[in-house]
Amino acid sequence: MAQTNITIRMDNADKTEFSQICKSIGLSVNAAFNVFAKKVISDRKIPFELNVKDDDFYNEANIRNLEKMKKLYDEGKLKFVTKTMEELRAMEK
Repeated sequence: MAQTNITIRMDNADKTEFSQICKSIGLSVNAAFNVFAKKVISDRKIPFELNVKDDDFYNEANIRNLEKMKKLYDEGKLKFVTKTMEELRAMEK
């Protein structure tokens, strides 16, 4: 089977840590990327969930509150302000 080279860009610190982890489990960096590629090909998807962990807005409590607000809105029990910022500022005076 013919082989080819792939070049990737990675933060230096990430490369060092990744290399150390690979070495500790008995893989070279090259072998680790090949395992990843084979898994993607086999499963036809990225083999792990991708998500944003730093976005506190979408935590469980906020999602429950958003769902509660949507239910109240759907029931006609919640009204939203439809004023511009200028109108709101004028109301303060």
